[in-house]
Amino acid sequence: MTRKASSIGIVEDDDNLLDYLASVISNSDEFELVFSAPTVKESLEHLSRQPVDLCLVDLNLPDGRGVDVIKAVKQTGGKALVLSVLGDRVTVMEALAAGADGYLLKSGKPETIAHEIQQTLSGLAAVSPQVAAYLLKLAKDVGSAAEQNESAETDIQLTAREREILDMFVRGLSYREAAQALNIAVNTVSDHVRNMYAKLNVHSRSEAVFEAQSLGLIDGVSPPRSATKSK
Repeated sequence: MTRKASSIGIVEDDDNLLDYLASVISNSDEFELVFSAPTVKESLEHLSRQPVDLCLVDLNLPDGRGVDVIKAVKQTGGKALVLSVLGDRVTVMEALAAGADGYLLKSGKPETIAHEIQQTLSGLAAVSPQVAAYLLKLAKDVGSAAEQNESAETDIQLTAREREILDMFVRGLSYREAAQALNIAVNTVSDHVRNMYAKLNVHSRSEAVFEAQSLGLIDGVSPPRSATKSK
């Protein structure tokens, strides 16, 4: 008796990569390509009509976050396999926390991607060696930070204005929108952000929110949607 092919969805906004992934799926008798979508909105519409066994998900999409797609896939009982670049620690950890069953880099060869899809469908965690090394470093860094926090209280102090701007970032506002909400100049927002980054030793808005939450400087909330798309 022939085994039924596993249904696969692809969420990727790069046309060339999407075509490449579609060919990988179509060239295997073990998989059936059910849908491909370049945006969060379209992928959620597809999933609502026809859930899939596994969905390949890019994390950086033009209209939102791949994390939302991961959550939707998991709610339907499917597997979610991230196929993206290696983002900052907030992005990586957020994807795993959302229920991602694996994390591969886009540079994988066709046979590697097909194999890892099958591994994921079998219940194993598919993780690229580079991602595994990155996660191990993250775990060590988090452990070291925790030890430092236990041995000494942080002396980082954010100003009231810096906290207000962080709150704006949490809500997903841009520099310009934050400036309008606070009735200050965009350049003033940039100055506060630069000082805040230096205090927290970070380089992005999501990292700033993550660090501030970890240190108890702001209430625990979900990280903001990335303001810019990076590939």
